[in-house]
Amino acid sequence: MEKITRLDEAQQKWVDIELRHLLSSSALAVGAGTPTDSGVAWTLPTEVANPIRLAGGIPDPDTLPVKDLTMALEQVLLNTAVEALNYGGVKGFEGLCSSLALRQSKIEKLPLTSANFIVNNGAAGGIDNICDAFLDPGDVVIIEGPSFSGSVRTFKGHMAEVVQAPMDDDGLIVERVRDQILLAKKSGRKVKLLYTISDFHNPTGTNLAMDRRLELIELCSKHNLLIIEDSAYSEIFFNNDYMPSLFSIAQGEGVLKVATFSKIIATGLRTGWVQGRADFIEALTRVRYDMGNSPLIQRALANIIDSGKLDLHVDQMRPIYAKKCETLVNSLISHCPQYLKFIKPDGGFFLWVECIGVNANIVLREAAKLGLIFPGGAIFYLNGEQDNTSHLRLAFSTASLSDLEESGLRLRSAFDRAIGEV
Repeated sequence: MEKITRLDEAQQKWVDIELRHLLSSSALAVGAGTPTDSGVAWTLPTEVANPIRLAGGIPDPDTLPVKDLTMALEQVLLNTAVEALNYGGVKGFEGLCSSLALRQSKIEKLPLTSANFIVNNGAAGGIDNICDAFLDPGDVVIIEGPSFSGSVRTFKGHMAEVVQAPMDDDGLIVERVRDQILLAKKSGRKVKLLYTISDFHNPTGTNLAMDRRLELIELCSKHNLLIIEDSAYSEIFFNNDYMPSLFSIAQGEGVLKVATFSKIIATGLRTGWVQGRADFIEALTRVRYDMGNSPLIQRALANIIDSGKLDLHVDQMRPIYAKKCETLVNSLISHCPQYLKFIKPDGGFFLWVECIGVNANIVLREAAKLGLIFPGGAIFYLNGEQDNTSHLRLAFSTASLSDLEESGLRLRSAFDRAIGEV
């Protein structure tokens, strides 16, 4: 009886303890986050049974190469089941690293080998791996304002000081990056990383101009900043006039390029990679403690790359997304010209629109009531609504063409109702 009483007292003690007293500094720093941070589509309450969702950067369900994946998985299980169903190591399947090296050598126009690659749990895992290897608490990370909120949470979770440099229609403003570097150094802080989505930016859809790419590489080299180039959307271009990556321009020096199969095949594969100088990749392996991700998936992906099916698949996807973008843009021009300003992107999954004459947060709430769901621009800034109450991010990748055609009409009605509230 006495033991039971002591056990009850011990359990009650845990009940009385507040969670915040147990949480790590990292958990306290990042908070709960938003659905967008973790790849779950943004949502708001709506009474419409089947709302149009322009919320997440997720491939069109009809593009998923289910047949190719099934065949590749079958081949792996038939021929190398034991190896595929065992631990694979922190660097990843050597065959996939070699396949990536061959493919990326052509894309980057650089001689790459498997030593230049590590396979991670998507691009997000690659960014986290880089932070583990190169960030100390208190180091400064410069990001674009706005930027993908999920990556920002990763930097905050590593107890970095995150600062923004603004963007315009040509991407990141390099002079403002220089200002942030000098400001940090003046106060004795160490600036360690610069994070950029240089191609078809999330959320703005912009491309970093070529002259700025050169200036940014030169600036970061001068101040010993390591560039993290997030290229999640780089292959989703709508024409053949695309710019070389920062990694390619810098000849692989001072740039770690993060990429993923999530946007070019499927998000559920949870497989991406970091490419960089061999000694940098070796440093990333030192701080991997998760025993790597699925060798089964990695071997199947190597099969898809080596067979040429990946290149064929991506070639077939691009016109689909170009048509979706065109359809949404035309719908907005037809129905909302007095309410919106935007620049049509040349690739990617997103349209970044500026609201005229009304707070964007009112518009997104009214749109949800009408069955049109999307996030406001505020969540992509460090200070949220303090930084931006005028933009919306519309993702066109998943919605059907008919829904995209309807979107402009519903958005116009949302604006009419929002203006009525002002």
